[in-house]
Amino acid sequence: MTKKQIELVRESFEVIRGNSGPVAMLFYGRLFDLDPRLRSLFKTEMREQSRKLMDMLTSIVEHLDSLERVRPQLRELGSKHVGYGVRPEHYQTVGSALLWAFGQALGREFQPEVRAAWLTAIQTISREMLTAATDTHTPGF
Repeated sequence: MTKKQIELVRESFEVIRGNSGPVAMLFYGRLFDLDPRLRSLFKTEMREQSRKLMDMLTSIVEHLDSLERVRPQLRELGSKHVGYGVRPEHYQTVGSALLWAFGQALGREFQPEVRAAWLTAIQTISREMLTAATDTHTPGF
């Protein structure tokens, strides 16, 4: 990510974090609209799940300029998600739902440049998680 993209993500995340509960609920609502089968993957109560999502996003956003610091967390999360039943194709649905929820939260502030920065961030996060998920599915020698 470029410095400008990181700046845009961090600035816009302040608004998102300030409305974290409603934004998370928008995200999960959209996620389940896009793929109702994903609902069964969530065993935790939605308020708790929402808190976990926002805590992880906060940590990632804080370290976007030093991704190596959160890379182990992201890869561990990717491995854990395999156990929950998450498949590689679900990452695109999650990304779409996140972008939509962020767009709702930011309104007119979700300009194309901000959206593109978030898309890059989400793709970067997904790539790290998928690396571990793929390793988890790969049989050993």
